[in-house]
Amino acid sequence: MTGPDEAPATPRRPRIRTGRARTRSIRRRIALLLAVPLASLLLLWLVPTGVTLSNALERYDFATVYDKIGVPATTVIEAMQQERTAAVASLTRQKPANATRFKEQAALTDAKVAAFRKSAFSSAATGAMDDSVERRVRLLSGAFDGLETLRAQISIDGTTPLGAIGGYSKIIDGTIRVLTTLVSVNAVPVYQQTNALLDNYWAREFMLREADLVSGLRRGTLGSDERTAFAGWASTRAQFFELGRAAGNGPISKIMEDLANSSQYTAYTALENAVVDNGFAPSQREWRGTISALSPVWLQAAAKAGDQVSNKDVKPAGRRIMLAFYLIGGLGLLAVAASVVLSLLFARRITEELRHLQRTAQELAHERLPRVVARLRRGDKVDVEAEVPPPVIGGTREIALVGEAFGAVQRTAVSTAVGEADLRASINRVFVNLSWRSQSLLHRQLRLLDQMERRAASPEELDDLFRLDHLTTRMRRHAEGLVILSGSPTVRAWDHPVSAEDVIRAAIAEVEDYTRVEVTGASAAAVTGTVVADVIHLLAELIENAASFSPPTTEVTVKLDTVANGLAVEIVDRGVGLDPDERDELNRRLSSTVEFDLVDTERLGLFVVARLADRHGISVSLQPSPYGGTTAIVLVPHSLVVLDEAHELLGGAAPPLVAHPVGSAPAAPRGLAR
Repeated sequence: MTGPDEAPATPRRPRIRTGRARTRSIRRRIALLLAVPLASLLLLWLVPTGVTLSNALERYDFATVYDKIGVPATTVIEAMQQERTAAVASLTRQKPANATRFKEQAALTDAKVAAFRKSAFSSAATGAMDDSVERRVRLLSGAFDGLETLRAQISIDGTTPLGAIGGYSKIIDGTIRVLTTLVSVNAVPVYQQTNALLDNYWAREFMLREADLVSGLRRGTLGSDERTAFAGWASTRAQFFELGRAAGNGPISKIMEDLANSSQYTAYTALENAVVDNGFAPSQREWRGTISALSPVWLQAAAKAGDQVSNKDVKPAGRRIMLAFYLIGGLGLLAVAASVVLSLLFARRITEELRHLQRTAQELAHERLPRVVARLRRGDKVDVEAEVPPPVIGGTREIALVGEAFGAVQRTAVSTAVGEADLRASINRVFVNLSWRSQSLLHRQLRLLDQMERRAASPEELDDLFRLDHLTTRMRRHAEGLVILSGSPTVRAWDHPVSAEDVIRAAIAEVEDYTRVEVTGASAAAVTGTVVADVIHLLAELIENAASFSPPTTEVTVKLDTVANGLAVEIVDRGVGLDPDERDELNRRLSSTVEFDLVDTERLGLFVVARLADRHGISVSLQPSPYGGTTAIVLVPHSLVVLDEAHELLGGAAPPLVAHPVGSAPAAPRGLAR
């Protein structure tokens, strides 16, 4: 693997054999030259023709699947929604009329299911579906068989209204998911608008669940299970509704905004929020009146949006697909013939100019760009104009334009590399600036807390102050992480070695779940003062990671020992462990100078650990734990440690410890905890 400052070696170019046995006449060369582009042009014509033909077939498949599966599935969903409402009414108000209505609605649902199966498994529908969609449709068809069991429970009053709603909703959810997997027109606007409609469909389904639940209440308040279910449905409904508003654009967005701003929707959301916040159901008359007013408005908005997508997006996209097929199939063939004629006229000249252009591109790819990137990584200043001289181009206009394009590419590549280097430097400066500001405030807060702790009179006040002190210490560690990520050194340091045990306790004091951490082992060694802050930060990141990714009822063990190569600290958790490939990747990051990636925000702690380990030559590795979790092994080298006897000669007595109340952070030296 090349280092960050090394440019990759220039690949050896193949040697051209020029012996007499390999020579050919110019005419034969031209014939061979024309044969290759002719075959290539034919292939280039066949590939897009095949793609457009495939798109055209997909268009017909979309229409077939929509008619044979989408429409019948939608009618089944609507029938099951009505049956669900009737089932809840039958369970809560056991009247003959309600039972009769439930049976009639069940029969109607069965008829819709039978029509769906007949249409979905017809030869036309199965021919338009791929294997995955057909498998989902068959699973959905089997799920409809569960309606009989659910109806039997409802008939004998063997379930609750909430259970009935959940049973029907499970089948409805599966039906809607199948709708999302159907073949669609290969066009981004159609995909976006269709997703907006589906999100709106989901939102309406959760609204109907809420309506059935509240309409089926026998009392004015919701039980704990009912309130939890209602709150979950309300949250999910709001999310899907907002997703639909965000995904739609143009007229679809206007339709969704009008629905959201309508008085019916506003009244409904007000009642919904009141139920979620207070747990009291509104009056049945008010609730049913609100739902009755909202349902037709919502249905009308959904119908308008569906018509808009069909007329303004789906059909025009289909026409564009067919137009592209005709153009590529007919005009593309003429373009192939014209290209062959032009190749006959300009073969030799084009060949020479292309060879020159090839050499220019190879030089850019294998020599110039790697050299510039290596200089930027070393921190050198790069003059873009000096590094990207314009290429020498030929006299043919097309080749000249390609040459100019290569010149623009190399200027853009070098400028982008320089800009990225400047951006990283600017971001590092922002990190440092933000961190210094935060740390200044946090240090003032810590001093104020120290004064308040000294004045605290009751144990309860002192315990609260210690908790706030602990939280502020953690905030300071996160602020220091920005400085470390920027590559700048931290400012905290000690003018004397600090015992290893005090360093461990200080690191634990900066972890949220410090009460779960158990320290075992002992060492008379000490860490040199100049690196104490960085070692504490490194260990705190690893201990917090171990506590975060292990069950909250388990302990995290920190083992301390003096070994032949320095000071060893093992952090053992009892979590589920890491996949071997993921663990190898994390160890690679911890053992090498991996550059900080602004996209990978979930691994900030690892970046901090890797930076600190690389800065001081500390070895950090992750190994499987015997408890099934992960063991992080930290080895502080001799150069950063004052071992046993030497520490005692230097006056190895630890600074006075800060007293903490029971249940607070483990005792740590005040200088370390601050």
